[in-house]
Amino acid sequence: METCELAVPGTSLTTMGECGWIEVAENPDEPEGRQIKVRIARIPAQGRVAEPDPLVFFAGGPGQAATESWPIIAHALRKVNENRDILLVDQRGTGQSNPLKCPEMELDEALAQDWDQLAATTRECLESLDGDPRFYTTTIAMHDIDAAREAMGYEQVNLYGGSYGTRAAQVYLRLFPERVRTVVLDGVVPQTLALGTEHAVKLDQAIYRVLEGCEADPLCSQNFPGTAAKLQGLIQSLEENPVDVSIIHPTTGQPFSLTFNREVLSTSLRFLTYSSDTQAMLPLLIYEAAVEQRFDRLASQMLIATTGLQQSISQGMELSVMCAEDYPQFLENPASSNTLMGDMMDKAVGIQCGVWPKGPVPGNFHEPVSAEVPVLLLSGELDPVTPPEYGDQVAVHFPNSRHLIAPGQGHIAATRGCMGKIVSEFIIEGNADDLETECISDMQATPYFISLTGPTP
Repeated sequence: METCELAVPGTSLTTMGECGWIEVAENPDEPEGRQIKVRIARIPAQGRVAEPDPLVFFAGGPGQAATESWPIIAHALRKVNENRDILLVDQRGTGQSNPLKCPEMELDEALAQDWDQLAATTRECLESLDGDPRFYTTTIAMHDIDAAREAMGYEQVNLYGGSYGTRAAQVYLRLFPERVRTVVLDGVVPQTLALGTEHAVKLDQAIYRVLEGCEADPLCSQNFPGTAAKLQGLIQSLEENPVDVSIIHPTTGQPFSLTFNREVLSTSLRFLTYSSDTQAMLPLLIYEAAVEQRFDRLASQMLIATTGLQQSISQGMELSVMCAEDYPQFLENPASSNTLMGDMMDKAVGIQCGVWPKGPVPGNFHEPVSAEVPVLLLSGELDPVTPPEYGDQVAVHFPNSRHLIAPGQGHIAATRGCMGKIVSEFIIEGNADDLETECISDMQATPYFISLTGPTP
């Protein structure tokens, strides 16, 4: 292995590590067939004494790479790294593990693309890939993770999964229970859930809770009264009369034009709802758009989010997972038609999975995972995609578990307040019984922005 710098695409966040490769069969049923390289990174324990069981990190998405995501959470879990290695494996199809990345489309083209073009664009992506998408599912990939563990000489490991990574961690635990010492699931995805089927409903749930909080806040409600009703009116207005918007692209500095319609509104608000810091801007931005017909700031926020996603997600791997594991569970008549997102997710996934090859999935894949191993589950109170009720659903299957909810927080809790300290203590001690969790009661949502200079002191 060689010294390497691990970086988050599009940011200045980096971490130093040691990088190398293992070779695995693309099709596990043909071990002598085509081989692919899987990228491994190790961040050695920083202290004099290293425990034998490292922390294995599972990235989200699906489609994000462990080596490109770890620097985001590295500081929060730095205490774990004092006496434990961190093992990062880019899941096959992501990062530098034979990435299934679609040709990058110009953002204005992507935003203007109509539903009739989506199947053709998906076929173009499929034809451009160097790999058979059927073999990039979660279950197959977890065998790569275990091969990396074995190659590095570790007998047991601790698992941390965030978002989709919680599914990966649970699948690894089911396949290799004897190899696991502890598990942290942050932003919990139940195995019973088909990813995407509840995105629209859970997004609405989070947004309207944030807006209810504004109504209960004297300063926010005084400046932005009736924001929930104004959002309903805005959705209807943009559905009937989309607005042409010209702005300066926030990351390139170049002029950028787009048609701001209901779909762009839902994309803008969806990504703003992931973090407490950006949730605090929702009443201001919604009120501004609904009352003043100003869409520039919402559009800028949407461009920042989608540009970052384009850089960090391997779309082909994402489709390989969703089309094999989730799409077969989608309902024909979704309950999301009256939501902000409407049936966007169902429509897009239906078109793309009509084109995408589907790999094998074990018959018990969507059955809950259960084990005696110590498990710590984390949820953000206002998470728009993996809300606390998901953590509750999963916790009942782990008798030696504890579920902590971060007040006022969004998606992924370990980086917020004292949660990283609690996670580190759990991994170090190897159980959740005596964790010091009193500090959680001091956490709260970011105060509402009354202007874009920030929250009022």
